[in-house]
Amino acid sequence: MANTFYLRIACNHLHLTHLESARVAILEADPPFSNQRLLVAEFSIADRMIKAAVQSLMPKRLAFLNAAPKLLIQPLERLEGGLSQVEQRILMELGMGAGARKAALHVGEILDADGVRSRLQ
Repeated sequence: MANTFYLRIACNHLHLTHLESARVAILEADPPFSNQRLLVAEFSIADRMIKAAVQSLMPKRLAFLNAAPKLLIQPLERLEGGLSQVEQRILMELGMGAGARKAALHVGEILDADGVRSRLQ
């Protein structure tokens, strides 16, 4: 079974959707992972939250047959001037750390399921 995820990140807020099942996890960070300058200032907190959210939405039946997920990450805040290479690297590391076999970034409008899949091709 394919496992495609769409992760939208705002300040101290994660919105993760498993496209195949349409299941959604919405999490608020406590303690916070953002600060006044950076969307992801506390990497370890964001990393733990994303891993837990992905695992909670992965299908449980025949879990050993599940393909590693694909993950599209969309930052929603702190985008003034675009993403720096460091910010891009942080977001990609978070995706790969969550077990994704493929991770990609998207900056722009919120996408529907087909838009997410097309960007992960």
